[in-house]
Amino acid sequence: MTGDKSIVEYIEERLDKGGIELPIFDGVALKLQEVLKNEDYRTEELAEIVEKDQSLTSKILKMANSSFYSGLNPTTTIHGAIVRLGAKSLVNMAMFVTQQQSYNKVNKRFIKWMDPLWVHALGVALASKWLAQHLGLRKLEEESFLAGLLHDIGKLLLVKIIEDLQDSDEMEQDISDSVINDVFETLHCNQGNRLMKHLNMPPSYCDVVLRHDDEELTDSTILINIVRLANMTCHKLGIGLKKDSGLMLSATGEAISLMASDLLLAELQVELEVQLGMYINMLK
Repeated sequence: MTGDKSIVEYIEERLDKGGIELPIFDGVALKLQEVLKNEDYRTEELAEIVEKDQSLTSKILKMANSSFYSGLNPTTTIHGAIVRLGAKSLVNMAMFVTQQQSYNKVNKRFIKWMDPLWVHALGVALASKWLAQHLGLRKLEEESFLAGLLHDIGKLLLVKIIEDLQDSDEMEQDISDSVINDVFETLHCNQGNRLMKHLNMPPSYCDVVLRHDDEELTDSTILINIVRLANMTCHKLGIGLKKDSGLMLSATGEAISLMASDLLLAELQVELEVQLGMYINMLK
């Protein structure tokens, strides 16, 4: 590297300078979220937005006719998919499908990070929704799914920045794999929160992105606790870049706060691996 600047300073300067292709959310998914904010929305409005994107329409229909719904008459319209999945679930599915595309838009060197990061984001989303459902917090199911999906978005942003730095003339040497991993751990929460605010995402999601890796559990919301526990469950199972099979989930402050029993968490681990495989297959 040139000069005496640290990698952190390079990254912060690059962010301040702008011009980075940010991992923005797909316009269709954001439009769907905007419609849902109006309590008087019509399913026809949602269907019209989805149907303008042929690829998204195809994937939503595939999900609505997945093995989970086997035995039911197949639905051939987005309106029928909305009725089957529910409006909030449809919006999250749209965000899920379009977010995957952001994890694919990197050069080959970063695939070894992006593939496990994407699987981890999906795993935390599914585990978060499952926890909300089985802890009697059904009103938080869809919010938990999206919060889990977005919790590590700071790592996606950092990959984009590092990729941009390496393609520019600002740095003379490559950034090693170990340094990239350190950058992820050190910066992803703050920079992810910065990105979420830049994109005007709701405060509850910004807080999850900022605080999901806090060392101490203080004044956490139910949503943060759900995502933190889901995140640790994925670490225990090795879903993503980390594996810590010795984690005692039921002894964590999050599990105690949510009153999640040993039996419930054991069931979660089994169900999560099944659901994760199903979702990955649906997108092939």
